[in-house]
Amino acid sequence: MKKLLLSALFPLLAVPLAAAPMPKNSPVSYQRLVVNGVRTYVVTVDLNCKRISLVPQSSNGRYKSFRRFINESRPVAAINGTFFDPATATIICNLISGGKLLSEGRVGHSLRIDNQNKAQLVSTAGQPGRLLNLSQWAFGVSSGPTLLRSGNYVMAPRSEGFRDPGLLGIAPRSAIGITANNKLLLVSVRKPVRLVRLSWMMKKLGAKDALNLDGGSSTALYFDGKYVARPRRMLTNIVAVYLRPKETMKPIVAQPSAEAPLYDAAGVLPVAVVSSPVEAPLDPEADLPTEAPLQ
Repeated sequence: MKKLLLSALFPLLAVPLAAAPMPKNSPVSYQRLVVNGVRTYVVTVDLNCKRISLVPQSSNGRYKSFRRFINESRPVAAINGTFFDPATATIICNLISGGKLLSEGRVGHSLRIDNQNKAQLVSTAGQPGRLLNLSQWAFGVSSGPTLLRSGNYVMAPRSEGFRDPGLLGIAPRSAIGITANNKLLLVSVRKPVRLVRLSWMMKKLGAKDALNLDGGSSTALYFDGKYVARPRRMLTNIVAVYLRPKETMKPIVAQPSAEAPLYDAAGVLPVAVVSSPVEAPLDPEADLPTEAPLQ
Protein backbone atom coordinates (compact mmCIF):
# COMPACT_ATOMS: atom_id res chain seq x y z
CA MET A 1 0.00 0.00 0.00
CA LYS A 2 2.85 2.37 0.85
CA LYS A 3 4.50 1.65 -2.53
CA LEU A 4 1.23 2.38 -4.34
CA LEU A 5 0.86 5.70 -2.50
CA LEU A 6 4.38 6.79 -3.39
CA SER A 7 3.78 5.85 -7.02
CA ALA A 8 0.63 7.98 -7.10
CA LEU A 9 2.42 11.01 -5.68
CA PHE A 10 5.53 10.73 -7.84
CA PRO A 11 4.16 12.43 -10.99
CA LEU A 12 3.23 15.52 -8.96
CA LEU A 13 6.84 16.26 -8.08
CA ALA A 14 9.30 18.26 -10.18
CA VAL A 15 11.61 15.46 -11.34
CA PRO A 16 14.85 16.29 -13.21
CA LEU A 17 15.27 14.20 -16.36
CA ALA A 18 18.59 15.67 -17.43
CA ALA A 19 20.84 18.71 -17.04
CA ALA A 20 22.36 20.93 -19.71
CA PRO A 21 26.15 20.92 -20.15
CA MET A 22 26.67 24.56 -19.18
CA PRO A 23 29.81 26.05 -17.63
CA LYS A 24 29.97 25.85 -13.87
CA ASN A 25 28.20 28.69 -12.05
CA SER A 26 26.60 30.04 -15.24
CA PRO A 27 23.79 32.56 -14.54
CA VAL A 28 21.74 31.02 -17.39
CA SER A 29 20.88 27.33 -17.10
CA TYR A 30 18.50 24.79 -18.59
CA GLN A 31 16.57 21.84 -17.19
CA ARG A 32 14.11 19.33 -18.56
CA LEU A 33 11.72 18.38 -15.76
CA VAL A 34 8.52 16.52 -15.07
CA VAL A 35 6.22 18.91 -13.19
CA ASN A 36 2.75 17.77 -12.09
CA GLY A 37 3.07 14.87 -14.51
CA VAL A 38 3.96 17.07 -17.52
CA ARG A 39 7.34 17.25 -19.25
CA THR A 40 8.51 20.83 -18.90
CA TYR A 41 11.42 22.78 -20.36
CA VAL A 42 12.85 25.50 -18.14
CA VAL A 43 15.52 28.15 -18.67
CA THR A 44 16.52 29.83 -15.40
CA VAL A 45 18.14 33.27 -15.55
CA ASP A 46 19.86 34.65 -12.44
CA LEU A 47 19.08 38.37 -12.59
CA ASN A 48 21.40 38.96 -9.62
CA CYS A 49 24.23 38.69 -12.16
CA LYS A 50 24.76 42.20 -13.55
CA ARG A 51 26.01 40.77 -16.84
CA ILE A 52 22.48 39.64 -17.70
CA SER A 53 20.33 41.67 -20.10
CA LEU A 54 16.79 40.88 -21.18
CA VAL A 55 15.69 42.40 -24.48
CA PRO A 56 12.36 42.12 -26.33
CA GLN A 57 13.14 41.66 -30.01
CA SER A 58 10.31 42.99 -32.17
CA SER A 59 9.50 42.90 -35.88
CA ASN A 60 6.25 44.83 -35.46
CA GLY A 61 4.17 44.75 -38.62
CA ARG A 62 5.84 41.77 -40.28
CA TYR A 63 6.51 38.10 -39.62
CA LYS A 64 9.77 36.28 -38.97
CA SER A 65 10.63 32.68 -38.34
CA PHE A 66 11.90 31.85 -34.86
CA ARG A 67 15.21 30.78 -36.38
CA ARG A 68 15.60 34.15 -38.11
CA PHE A 69 14.95 35.96 -34.84
CA ILE A 70 17.67 33.87 -33.21
CA ASN A 71 20.16 34.25 -36.07
CA GLU A 72 19.72 38.04 -36.15
CA SER A 73 19.70 38.72 -32.40
CA ARG A 74 22.06 35.92 -31.23
CA PRO A 75 20.90 35.54 -27.62
CA VAL A 76 22.07 32.85 -25.22
CA ALA A 77 18.41 31.95 -24.59
CA ALA A 78 15.01 33.07 -25.88
CA ILE A 79 11.30 32.37 -25.62
CA ASN A 80 8.37 33.46 -27.77
CA GLY A 81 6.91 36.75 -26.60
CA THR A 82 3.49 38.33 -26.29
CA PHE A 83 0.28 38.52 -28.34
CA PHE A 84 -0.15 39.99 -31.81
CA ASP A 85 -2.92 40.50 -34.35
CA PRO A 86 -2.64 37.64 -36.87
CA ALA A 87 -4.16 39.73 -39.66
CA THR A 88 -1.63 42.56 -39.46
CA ALA A 89 1.29 41.10 -37.45
CA THR A 90 0.91 44.07 -35.09
CA ILE A 91 1.87 43.43 -31.48
CA ILE A 92 -1.08 44.35 -29.23
CA CYS A 93 0.69 44.48 -25.84
CA ASN A 94 3.39 46.70 -24.37
CA LEU A 95 7.00 45.82 -25.14
CA ILE A 96 9.62 48.02 -23.48
CA SER A 97 13.40 48.15 -23.79
CA GLY A 98 15.70 50.69 -22.18
CA GLY A 99 12.75 52.89 -21.19
CA LYS A 100 11.43 53.04 -24.76
CA LEU A 101 8.28 51.53 -26.26
CA LEU A 102 8.76 48.97 -29.00
CA SER A 103 5.01 48.29 -29.21
CA GLU A 104 1.94 49.46 -27.34
CA GLY A 105 -1.31 48.01 -26.06
CA ARG A 106 -3.49 47.92 -22.98
CA VAL A 107 -3.96 44.16 -22.51
CA GLY A 108 -2.46 42.13 -19.67
CA HIS A 109 -0.19 42.94 -16.75
CA SER A 110 3.57 43.40 -17.11
CA LEU A 111 6.79 41.82 -16.02
CA ARG A 112 9.30 44.61 -15.47
CA ILE A 113 13.05 44.48 -14.93
CA ASP A 114 14.47 47.76 -13.64
CA ASN A 115 17.89 49.30 -14.17
CA GLN A 116 19.25 47.30 -11.22
CA ASN A 117 18.05 43.99 -12.74
CA LYS A 118 15.29 43.66 -10.15
CA ALA A 119 12.22 41.87 -11.54
CA GLN A 120 8.66 42.79 -10.55
CA LEU A 121 5.10 42.07 -11.69
CA VAL A 122 3.36 45.40 -12.35
CA SER A 123 -0.39 46.04 -12.75
CA THR A 124 -0.77 47.59 -16.21
CA ALA A 125 -3.97 46.09 -17.68
CA GLY A 126 -5.93 48.88 -19.38
CA GLN A 127 -2.94 51.26 -19.43
CA PRO A 128 -1.27 52.14 -22.74
CA GLY A 129 2.51 52.13 -22.53
CA ARG A 130 2.77 55.87 -23.14
CA LEU A 131 0.96 56.52 -19.85
CA LEU A 132 3.51 54.54 -17.83
CA ASN A 133 6.60 56.09 -16.26
CA LEU A 134 9.20 54.10 -18.16
CA SER A 135 12.35 55.77 -16.81
CA GLN A 136 13.23 52.74 -14.67
CA TRP A 137 12.11 50.06 -17.16
CA ALA A 138 15.17 48.33 -18.58
CA PHE A 139 12.84 45.62 -19.88
CA GLY A 140 9.10 45.10 -19.94
CA VAL A 141 6.57 42.76 -21.49
CA SER A 142 2.78 42.82 -21.06
CA SER A 143 0.98 39.52 -21.37
CA GLY A 144 -1.38 37.23 -19.53
CA PRO A 145 -3.55 36.07 -18.05
CA THR A 146 -1.65 36.37 -14.78
CA LEU A 147 -0.98 32.92 -13.34
CA LEU A 148 0.56 33.80 -9.97
CA ARG A 149 0.83 36.96 -7.91
CA SER A 150 2.77 37.06 -4.63
CA GLY A 151 2.57 33.27 -4.53
CA ASN A 152 -1.23 33.21 -4.92
CA TYR A 153 -3.13 31.68 -7.82
CA VAL A 154 -4.74 34.35 -10.02
CA MET A 155 -7.05 33.70 -12.96
CA ALA A 156 -9.07 36.74 -14.06
CA PRO A 157 -8.58 36.94 -17.84
CA ARG A 158 -11.53 39.24 -18.58
CA SER A 159 -10.32 41.91 -16.16
CA GLU A 160 -6.98 41.90 -18.01
CA GLY A 161 -8.63 42.33 -21.43
CA PHE A 162 -8.71 38.72 -22.65
CA ARG A 163 -11.94 37.67 -24.38
CA ASP A 164 -10.83 34.75 -26.55
CA PRO A 165 -12.33 31.53 -25.09
CA GLY A 166 -9.66 29.56 -26.93
CA LEU A 167 -7.08 31.02 -24.57
CA LEU A 168 -8.66 29.09 -21.70
CA GLY A 169 -8.66 25.77 -23.55
CA ILE A 170 -6.01 23.08 -23.81
CA ALA A 171 -2.88 24.12 -25.70
CA PRO A 172 0.92 24.03 -25.62
CA ARG A 173 2.08 26.82 -23.34
CA SER A 174 4.82 29.35 -22.69
CA ALA A 175 5.19 31.27 -19.44
CA ILE A 176 7.54 33.67 -17.71
CA GLY A 177 7.95 33.83 -13.94
CA ILE A 178 9.92 35.41 -11.10
CA THR A 179 11.21 33.59 -8.02
CA ALA A 180 11.58 35.07 -4.54
CA ASN A 181 15.36 35.31 -5.01
CA ASN A 182 15.14 37.35 -8.26
CA LYS A 183 15.57 34.55 -10.74
CA LEU A 184 13.63 34.50 -13.99
CA LEU A 185 11.96 31.35 -15.29
CA LEU A 186 11.31 30.90 -19.02
CA VAL A 187 9.04 27.87 -19.30
CA SER A 188 7.82 25.89 -22.31
CA VAL A 189 5.31 23.02 -22.24
CA ARG A 190 4.79 21.11 -25.47
CA LYS A 191 1.97 18.95 -24.11
CA PRO A 192 -1.37 20.79 -24.34
CA VAL A 193 -2.51 21.91 -20.86
CA ARG A 194 -5.02 24.35 -19.38
CA LEU A 195 -3.94 27.64 -17.86
CA VAL A 196 -4.89 26.52 -14.36
CA ARG A 197 -2.52 23.57 -14.65
CA LEU A 198 0.20 25.87 -15.96
CA SER A 199 -0.23 28.04 -12.86
CA TRP A 200 0.23 24.98 -10.61
CA MET A 201 3.35 24.07 -12.54
CA MET A 202 4.84 27.56 -12.25
CA LYS A 203 4.33 27.52 -8.49
CA LYS A 204 5.92 24.06 -8.25
CA LEU A 205 8.92 25.46 -10.14
CA GLY A 206 9.34 28.14 -7.47
CA ALA A 207 7.72 31.17 -9.13
CA LYS A 208 6.01 33.72 -6.89
CA ASP A 209 4.78 35.79 -9.86
CA ALA A 210 4.06 34.42 -13.33
CA LEU A 211 2.46 35.42 -16.64
CA ASN A 212 1.17 33.31 -19.48
CA LEU A 213 2.81 34.19 -22.81
CA ASP A 214 1.44 33.72 -26.33
CA GLY A 215 1.54 29.91 -26.44
CA GLY A 216 -0.32 27.49 -28.67
CA SER A 217 1.27 27.38 -32.11
CA SER A 218 3.61 30.22 -31.04
CA THR A 219 5.29 28.12 -28.32
CA ALA A 220 9.06 28.39 -28.75
CA LEU A 221 12.16 28.04 -26.59
CA TYR A 222 15.88 28.32 -27.41
CA PHE A 223 18.94 27.74 -25.28
CA ASP A 224 22.68 27.77 -25.96
CA GLY A 225 22.53 27.01 -29.67
CA LYS A 226 19.67 24.49 -29.50
CA TYR A 227 15.97 24.77 -30.36
CA VAL A 228 14.16 23.19 -27.44
CA ALA A 229 10.66 23.95 -28.81
CA ARG A 230 9.82 25.16 -32.30
CA PRO A 231 6.71 27.25 -33.07
CA ARG A 232 4.30 26.10 -35.74
CA ARG A 233 3.73 29.63 -36.98
CA MET A 234 5.80 32.72 -37.73
CA LEU A 235 6.31 35.21 -34.90
CA THR A 236 6.47 38.97 -34.41
CA ASN A 237 8.42 39.14 -31.13
CA ILE A 238 10.59 37.15 -28.75
CA VAL A 239 12.12 37.69 -25.31
CA ALA A 240 15.90 37.34 -25.66
CA VAL A 241 18.46 36.78 -22.89
CA TYR A 242 22.04 38.02 -23.18
CA LEU A 243 25.13 37.44 -21.07
CA ARG A 244 27.48 40.38 -21.54
CA PRO A 245 31.24 39.73 -21.61
CA LYS A 246 33.06 40.43 -18.36
CA GLU A 247 35.15 43.18 -19.95
CA THR A 248 32.10 45.31 -20.71
CA MET A 249 29.04 46.22 -18.69
CA LYS A 250 27.39 48.20 -21.48
CA PRO A 251 23.70 47.25 -21.61
CA ILE A 252 22.28 45.53 -24.68
CA VAL A 253 19.17 47.46 -25.72
CA ALA A 254 16.82 47.08 -28.67
CA GLN A 255 15.68 50.47 -29.94
CA PRO A 256 12.34 50.93 -31.75
CA SER A 257 12.70 51.39 -35.50
CA ALA A 258 11.37 54.57 -37.11
CA GLU A 259 8.53 52.68 -38.77
CA ALA A 260 7.39 50.87 -35.59
CA PRO A 261 3.59 51.27 -35.69
CA LEU A 262 2.79 52.78 -32.31
CA TYR A 263 -0.79 53.97 -32.25
CA ASP A 264 -1.38 57.71 -32.61
CA ALA A 265 -4.15 57.91 -30.05
CA ALA A 266 -4.57 55.89 -26.87
CA GLY A 267 -8.28 55.59 -27.64
CA VAL A 268 -7.68 53.37 -30.68
CA LEU A 269 -5.55 50.80 -28.85
CA PRO A 270 -7.00 47.29 -28.72
CA VAL A 271 -9.05 46.94 -25.55
CA ALA A 272 -9.33 43.15 -25.59
CA VAL A 273 -7.66 40.10 -27.07
CA VAL A 274 -10.50 38.37 -28.92
CA SER A 275 -10.61 35.33 -31.19
CA SER A 276 -9.65 35.92 -34.82
CA PRO A 277 -10.56 33.91 -37.95
CA VAL A 278 -7.16 34.83 -39.41
CA GLU A 279 -4.11 32.67 -38.71
CA ALA A 280 -0.49 33.74 -38.81
CA PRO A 281 1.53 32.08 -41.59
CA LEU A 282 3.08 28.73 -40.77
CA ASP A 283 6.77 28.51 -39.95
CA PRO A 284 8.34 26.38 -42.71
CA GLU A 285 10.77 24.93 -40.14
CA ALA A 286 8.03 23.85 -37.74
CA ASP A 287 8.41 20.15 -38.52
CA LEU A 288 12.18 20.08 -38.11
CA PRO A 289 13.21 18.06 -35.03
CA THR A 290 13.81 20.00 -31.86
CA GLU A 291 17.35 19.94 -30.56
CA ALA A 292 16.93 19.81 -26.80
CA PRO A 293 20.44 20.47 -25.38
CA LEU A 294 20.56 17.29 -23.35
CA GLN A 295 22.69 14.91 -25.37
